[in-house]
Amino acid sequence: MSTTRRRVSATVAAAGLVGAAVGIGGASLALWRDSVEVGGVVSTGYQSFAVGSPGATVAAPSGTARFTVGSEAAAALVRDGEVAVPVQVDSVSQGNKGLHYTVTPPASWGEGVLGASEVHVFRVDSAAACTTEALSPDTVPAPGPLSSTPVPATYTTELVSEFWCVYASYDGPPALGEYANTATVTAVAPGSEQVSDEDDWNATVVADLDPADEPDHVLSFTSTTFRPGQEP
Repeated sequence: MSTTRRRVSATVAAAGLVGAAVGIGGASLALWRDSVEVGGVVSTGYQSFAVGSPGATVAAPSGTARFTVGSEAAAALVRDGEVAVPVQVDSVSQGNKGLHYTVTPPASWGEGVLGASEVHVFRVDSAAACTTEALSPDTVPAPGPLSSTPVPATYTTELVSEFWCVYASYDGPPALGEYANTATVTAVAPGSEQVSDEDDWNATVVADLDPADEPDHVLSFTSTTFRPGQEP
């Protein structure tokens, strides 16, 4: 009697094991699928730009602020021979945008007292640095850039205050010309003797400038924002 034995090999398929590690000949095989979706808009944060006298700045929602210098400064020039007007600029740019601004003085200071003065516009470290006690015609800084970037294009939340100065010196009204005249007087002295005398004088004619008539002169402060890599 003979007996026949059969060996049956069964293969088991393991489904759903994607992502599991399987050892094959000392190697390791891993299969997986991963995905990330990014959507939405990155917020630019809050921006504010304000300009005015120290401690009294006024917000400029349009990004452009106007600061005026007029009859009050002209009166100080006539009275003291110089004037210093400080300007405060407050900048905030919270988020991922920086803030840059430019300063544009008047194209002309006109024909009044300020037009007859030496006028300079420059940055200072503080409002106290823009006074007639701290400045003189001989200590006015050399001309510099009429612009600033107070807020970089990095994440910031703090307000930045900067100061500018309008300094002017006045030597009196401009001369318009000179006037000269000569007068001769002739008379007959007792005894029929004729005598004469001559005199002359001259004067400088100056402009009649009234500080009260000084118009407002506008300095424009214009701000823009920029993203990282777009620094002005």
